[in-house]
Amino acid sequence: MSATDIAKEVVRIANTHGLAKDVIDLLEKKLALLIQENSTFSAKVMRLEIENAQLRTQLENAQPVTGGFVEHMGVFWKRSKTGFEKIPYCGECAHHPIMTALMHDAGIWICSAGHLAPTSVVPPA
Repeated sequence: MSATDIAKEVVRIANTHGLAKDVIDLLEKKLALLIQENSTFSAKVMRLEIENAQLRTQLENAQPVTGGFVEHMGVFWKRSKTGFEKIPYCGECAHHPIMTALMHDAGIWICSAGHLAPTSVVPPA
């Protein structure tokens, strides 16, 4: 029985019955249930408020996810603990293989499928 139902029943009992001892006892029991349910609800609210504050603090202090990819300048860059890896991953291939320098002096990165990117591409700042 919800708190609202208990409160409605208390009002109904008080309106339809006299103030005999047994009615007063019944009302006391119903009100005790209402107070208990209110205490339980208040405790749950307090726990949720504490949990919410803890989660907000964790969110504010969260570090960027490592290992994820970020698209930048037509290629993908893999996150590391200190920023991004220095070698790009192919932006055209579905599985994003790592690119290697093809004729580094010519300034070209190449993936295993033959897709090209200039070596002038740099990781995000």
